[in-house]
Amino acid sequence: MKLTSILRATGAAAALALTLTACGGSDDDAAWPDENLEMLIGFGAGGTPDLLGRGVGDQLQSEHGINVTATNRTGGASTIAMNEALSAQADGTTLGLATSNGLLWQPLVEDGLEYSQTEGYEPLVKVAESAFSLMVASDGDFASMDDFVEAADSGEELSIAVTGEGAQTDLTVQLLNEQNDWNLRSVPYTDGAGEGILAVMRGEVDAQVSTTAGVQGQINAGDVEILSILAEETEPENPDAPTIDEFGLDVPMGTSFYVVSPDGLDEQLRDEMVTALEELVASDEWAETLESVGLSDSGLNHADTQDEIDTLITEYEVLEP
Repeated sequence: MKLTSILRATGAAAALALTLTACGGSDDDAAWPDENLEMLIGFGAGGTPDLLGRGVGDQLQSEHGINVTATNRTGGASTIAMNEALSAQADGTTLGLATSNGLLWQPLVEDGLEYSQTEGYEPLVKVAESAFSLMVASDGDFASMDDFVEAADSGEELSIAVTGEGAQTDLTVQLLNEQNDWNLRSVPYTDGAGEGILAVMRGEVDAQVSTTAGVQGQINAGDVEILSILAEETEPENPDAPTIDEFGLDVPMGTSFYVVSPDGLDEQLRDEMVTALEELVASDEWAETLESVGLSDSGLNHADTQDEIDTLITEYEVLEP
């Protein structure tokens, strides 16, 4: 090959390389996530929030070739984790797996948080939704939801295991009382649904309100009976369980799960984060993750997530202390 041809080819290759670099082809300009992340989770290992937070991290890690560290910071109805996540630098390296309760209710009842209902955080996407269920011991006093409703309608005080004072499960019990003029009494078990369901099985409390994810083993073993899914739709793991509307009762709140970041993100970074996470929640892989933990596909994009949060803030006004 002539020298002039070699020079032309070399020059063309160099020009192409410069063009690709200008278009973002270099590692330095890669879209988010392009470096290691931390996902803060406000609940212990093995429960629904933990499985979801780690699921998001695992999928980001697999798809983008980065490391995602999932860190459990328990306590304070998830506010300890949220405080740490939302006080971090807004550089795209720290995420929080937030529940609707921790994000929207706890600021009403706890002072000194780094965020309020409407400020201090960036809601990126909703990744899942989990309805609660009303569950009893299979050998207990209630053979059906009709039996439970009859006792509650009579004014009898019924004790209900919940996952903490002021937790979403506790608020659900309060809302059932408001909606139906019942006299249910919450009994908090702060180590989670697993601890509460053991108390139900021992006869220490009458029933439990929680997700089924942490107690599916007892359900499958026949030790625990679902009286009702507190939603309009059944859940994949328990398709034969009746829903609360079948008994002429209103649906109380469930729990939504969001991926959030500290407020103050650079606009370009924010757009990149939203794009990547919207792709994640719309993917077949994420649908499979939700199915594996017994949840239906209920993720939302960024705009619809914000709309849902605005609606929930209005609903919480009914219970505002």
